[in-house]
Formats: sequence, structure tokens, C-alpha cells
Amino acid sequence: MTDNISKSHASAWSDEEFLRAFEDLSFPAEHFHHREHIRVAWLHLNSSDATRAAERMAAGILRFANHQGATQKYHHTITLAWMRLVGAALVETPENTTFEQFIAAHPELNDKDLLNRYYSKELLQTAAAREGWVEADLQPLPALRVYRCC
Repeated sequence: MTDNISKSHASAWSDEEFLRAFEDLSFPAEHFHHREHIRVAWLHLNSSDATRAAERMAAGILRFANHQGATQKYHHTITLAWMRLVGAALVETPENTTFEQFIAAHPELNDKDLLNRYYSKELLQTAAAREGWVEADLQPLPALRVYRCC
């Protein structure tokens, strides 16, 4: 990996390289967007139980935001809601599927506005939603079930 990372290079990284760059905070913020969030969620859900994956994701995103000086961007409910959506899709996905195969099979996960089906804008704008978990107010999210464990 180099310091000059382009988006195309990041998508070509192995899962291990990608997660390492995220966890060691070397992933450039300007290339860490929605798709990269989904990939981190997918990696965590593939490598540990759902509860541990959600904890790792929340801690990792908060740590990444803090490192970038963007602590205010972290939103706990949005982070965990996406974990539930990725987890629900993962349950329907055969084992040993690559991220590219996974995202191709679940294109709805590319839609950054998918949470609008579950949450009103007003609820997501509350401090309670930003700082902690709040249940969806428009329709229930899928449960974050144990998918595959180590």
C-alpha cells in the first residue's frame, strides 16, 4: 500500500489489506465513502459474531472519525442500522462470496438513502440517535442475527 491511494486501488486491495488500512488509520478519508463503510461492515460480519462485529464497527468508525478530526460525523444509529442491513443481506449470501459478488447480489446496499425507508429524517437528526441506538420509526429493521462465527 502506498500513501497515494486511489479509489480504484482500494477496491483492488485484498480484504486483509483493506481492513488493515482502515484499522491502522492509514486509509485516506477522501477515499472512504459509503461503499467502503459497507465493505468494513461486511468484513466484520464475516469474521465474528453479529454482536462483536457491531461493536468493532462502531468503535472503528468512531476511531476513524476522531483521527480525521471529524468526530461530529459519527452517528451511532446509522452505523448500527447499516450493520443490520448488511447482516440481513449476508444471511442470504452463499459462504466464500467476495465483496464484489456480495454487493452485486445486493445492489440496494449501494443506495445511501436506503435508511430513509426505516427512519424519518427528524428521528435521525436527534442527539439520541446520533449518540446511541434508536429503533426505526417507519418500519422495523431486520434483526442483527448471528451469521457466521469464526
